[in-house]
Amino acid sequence: MGESKIELLLRSWLVKDALSLVLTEAGFSVFHEPIRGGKDTIVIIDFDDCSDREAIRAHQQRDVKIVALAYEANSLEMNPDEIAALSGVLTYDLSAAAFVQALHLICSGERVIPRDLALGRKPQVPSSGTEPRPGGVQLSPREKEMLSHLTAGDSNKAIARQLGITEATVKVHLKSVLRKIRVENRTQAAIWALANLPELSDTRRGMG
Repeated sequence: MGESKIELLLRSWLVKDALSLVLTEAGFSVFHEPIRGGKDTIVIIDFDDCSDREAIRAHQQRDVKIVALAYEANSLEMNPDEIAALSGVLTYDLSAAAFVQALHLICSGERVIPRDLALGRKPQVPSSGTEPRPGGVQLSPREKEMLSHLTAGDSNKAIARQLGITEATVKVHLKSVLRKIRVENRTQAAIWALANLPELSDTRRGMG
């Protein structure tokens, strides 16, 4: 088998950078734009791009394996035609080791689809109008706002300027967020937010 190549055709540079490190260490060759293609190439795309029939067709013509990266709840909304075009659907809640293992399986010709998606299950609707909290974490609107800025890659100075507060206040809020979600730095916090608070990435996309 030839060297496996990964094309990370994702919108978020934060996610692309994080995945690049993981996949390079795992022995994959990583690219951030389309290359020649072939059966030894896996293209990882955003969930939203699964509905772009022309883009999917273009990837199929290059004879590559197509993998969608999605939030677990969103993946369950995919229709059969979208699923049929893919070699795999991977979700943000996977560990780095599980993500790499899934890609190795896809390279060997397997299809990797979440069990609930394969069974046609739909996400459960929360009862009594209560908002589900990822991992039981309770975040204030200001803390969510901080995470939104982190996912956009904003510095403390930029956050302070946009919110009309001091950098010292920004640091206090960020320290509180890091402690609540149990991560050590702002990059880990941003990745946590992308995995657990999809509405933040949706909001940032709308502002772009």
